[in-house]
Amino acid sequence: MRSRPFRALMAASVAAVLTAALATSQGAAAGVPQAHDPSNHPTPMTKLGTNTNTLYSMRWDEIGPDKRSYRQLITQLRGALALPKAYRYTNISQLLGQPGHTALSGPVGCPEARRSHGALGGPYPVRSDYWICLNTVDSTTNRWYPQGVSGTWDANANGVVDGERAFAFGWYRRASATNRTPIASRVTFLDEQAPMGSFAHRYQHVLLALPRYGKNGVTFDSVPTHAGGLIWYHQYLLVADDGPRHEFNGILVFDLHNLIDLALSPRADLTSPQAATRPYGLYKGRFYSKGYRFILPLRGIWRPSVGPLTTPQKCRAGDLHYPPCYTYAGLDRSTSPPSFLTGEWCTSSACGKGRVARFPLMPDNIPCTRGCLRTSGGTARPTEVFSQPVRFAQGGVSWKGRYQFTTSHGVITAAGPHEDRAGRFVTRPGATVFRHYAGAGVQDLYWHRATSTPMLWSVTEFPGVGRRLLYGVRP
Repeated sequence: MRSRPFRALMAASVAAVLTAALATSQGAAAGVPQAHDPSNHPTPMTKLGTNTNTLYSMRWDEIGPDKRSYRQLITQLRGALALPKAYRYTNISQLLGQPGHTALSGPVGCPEARRSHGALGGPYPVRSDYWICLNTVDSTTNRWYPQGVSGTWDANANGVVDGERAFAFGWYRRASATNRTPIASRVTFLDEQAPMGSFAHRYQHVLLALPRYGKNGVTFDSVPTHAGGLIWYHQYLLVADDGPRHEFNGILVFDLHNLIDLALSPRADLTSPQAATRPYGLYKGRFYSKGYRFILPLRGIWRPSVGPLTTPQKCRAGDLHYPPCYTYAGLDRSTSPPSFLTGEWCTSSACGKGRVARFPLMPDNIPCTRGCLRTSGGTARPTEVFSQPVRFAQGGVSWKGRYQFTTSHGVITAAGPHEDRAGRFVTRPGATVFRHYAGAGVQDLYWHRATSTPMLWSVTEFPGVGRRLLYGVRP
């Protein structure tokens, strides 16, 4: 754990950098050019009928595929791992204090971001004054792709968790370099507070784990979700998923008070030559995690209320006869109580531009369970559902009635980046939609509230040094 003076020094450093970046952005915000995407014609958001609200309603499900509760399985897993009796869980300060990875920020730490092939450069540059690039391995892998993004400013009102200010962003692992089917997912926690005079940020990967019961007892597997949206609220991570495995369609809930350090288990193998190739979970008496030291087990899923919980249906974006798809998620702390948006990725005129729904959460000052969604009669219901203003939506958030959406569709070839038609679209329900440039491969959105005017952050997914990064703009 870091000393208080060191944390205070880092907090002062990052606050100064972010404030300066925001001040610079404010001067240029009015002149931000329009996004280049002739195939995406925005239309005003329209409020949809009550039948759509019913389709979006969700029910809690904490029973795993083997008919055991996730709570029970997590307890049994801890016992099977033979963790120390005094150990409860690993908190965020302890997580970031362990040896991990290093990211570099800004024009000094990562000048590649603004170059011609960088996420913020090219023919349609993004006016961002603050960004953080991941290390070379994580920037260039074509198996793991980042998607949802959140942070401690979502988690609570003061933006600090366990003495830390941090970003969190989710990834999915592809079955192969050419097969996009998700086979695993993880969350990265990145320290936003670089030491004074430094551009280095520590970060740590955490594998999302599916607790289950196998032939040799309790075990775990990977969570094969797309992890398209992420919200950190109270002690929970809410992960939006619309992947092909329809049994996970909905909002997956992970409790950070279940974060497990496998290095404390005498039965876990993290370092042997075969550790990276063994299947996830229990294998011949040892637990394997492909080398991930930290795992976070699934606690439950908020599923669409359409149909029985025991036979989840495949989602279909824009189709009023099927459950909606949960592509992204974004928190809004300007509402009372806080609420979140979740919407759909639509690729064709058949599904229109998709829908976006708002769900209320429990207030900050009230202890809550199950991810803190506000319910009535055990059902989480949206307060409103709108048509989205654009297709290809990757992220969506709102603040004081103003909505922000990101879109991205394009490819990267071996010869370099194909024109990625990325954009950020700003509007209010029923009003004109304004376009702005966005980083190539832009994904989910997150409000960073360190200054009086929040800064809007996102993550980009395309592989390449200077292409895969977190970046902030003043909207």
